Amino acid sequence: MGRVVGALVLILGLLLAAVLVLFFQLLWPAQNIGYALGSPLALASIVIGSLFLIASRRLGRAGAEAERQARVEAIYALAVNRNGMLTAADAARSLKLAPASVDALLSELSKTQPEYVSLEFDQQGQSFYLFSRAGTRPHPFGAKYRVGAEGRVRVADALGVEGPPETLGTEDEATHTRK
Repeated sequence: MGRVVGALVLILGLLLAAVLVLFFQLLWPAQNIGYALGSPLALASIVIGSLFLIASRRLGRAGAEAERQARVEAIYALAVNRNGMLTAADAARSLKLAPASVDALLSELSKTQPEYVSLEFDQQGQSFYLFSRAGTRPHPFGAKYRVGAEGRVRVADALGVEGPPETLGTEDEATHTRK
């Protein structure tokens, strides 16, 4: 939308400036009234149209990155739901996206984040993506919860991170300790 508006401002502004210059120069050829009216209008249309074009390009890049990040988050959430194993076809079907785009995104993740995502093959030769449980990772695969006798929840991290357990008090206390 911004590109269309920017292009229209450029085209219509420059066209109107040219018409004003031509009209007033034909009407009064000895004076420079046409140039006095047309030049500022041409300059303003160039500046405003260029700003629209630049802003729309930046907004388009930001929107594409936000869309990509949302898809990555959805894929990680789906992987958590599927215990860390995910096929491209299954992800595409669950997220209602094109299989080629999901496969490309999963391949990119396996290349850029090999500590989190790896491409594996089963005995039949079918490919699947394994979301790793090793190392630090952006999503808590394997987190285990245990409810104690007093009704408090103890979170034991499956990664083997040692330290005092996190405890949450009752709603009245609203206290917690951190590792």
